[in-house]
Amino acid sequence: MADKYVPTYQVNYPDGAKFLTIGGSGLIYIFPSNAAEVLKVPSTNPRTRHNHAIERRIYERLGTHPNIIKCLRMDDYGIYLERAEHGCIRQYFLDGGTATLRERIQWSLDIANALQYVHEHNIRHADLSGRNVLLDSSRKVRLCDFAGSAIDDDKATVWAESGFRHPDDDEVKHSTIRAELHALGSTIYELCTFSQPHGREVEEWIVGQWIREGKYPSVKEVILGDIIMKCWNGGFASAKEVAQSIKQESGNIFAR
Repeated sequence: MADKYVPTYQVNYPDGAKFLTIGGSGLIYIFPSNAAEVLKVPSTNPRTRHNHAIERRIYERLGTHPNIIKCLRMDDYGIYLERAEHGCIRQYFLDGGTATLRERIQWSLDIANALQYVHEHNIRHADLSGRNVLLDSSRKVRLCDFAGSAIDDDKATVWAESGFRHPDDDEVKHSTIRAELHALGSTIYELCTFSQPHGREVEEWIVGQWIREGKYPSVKEVILGDIIMKCWNGGFASAKEVAQSIKQESGNIFAR
């Protein structure tokens, strides 16, 4: 019975599924008989179920992309997703994981390309950060968690965390490209430094206040630092432009 206990809400899940973790967008189950997939199940909370329905629509539209976690199938229980062995990149770093210079640049490029693909399908992620970037067994990054994202005329019901969220509330409310690219800059910062903007030690409300005041962490010694700052300052018009700049900077770095 212990495996079936969920501390927050009663949910339905198939026989053989084992509870793994709970997050803001649902509960995650694994299958001992199949380590390659996980099941994302909504709770009975109305907002969670609404966000889950949005995520279903988004996965149906997105199809397959090499840097977006693959949706294997859906049924009445929930959404079955490809399992990323190393979990989210933030926890990977917190657990002592590391990455080479080449990997960090490649991961930044891959997430920029994935975000561009999402935008081309009239979707805005709205909550981009290292907690929604997974690392798979082949050490490729995969964007995940579209529960509550914006699609077509449906506004997002989630928003990025402090340090990633755009300082202008109107940009956040409407899930604008500027807001998305601001979060992309912070995500690249996290991929390159193994740390969130202003770190984990500072309380979220303080980080949010600093960002609203234009106080960003120094990127002078950070790889891709100029690109990160340009994302924060609204200097890019699209994630595609960010990806192109990363490619160019990568060529410069490895040509030295």
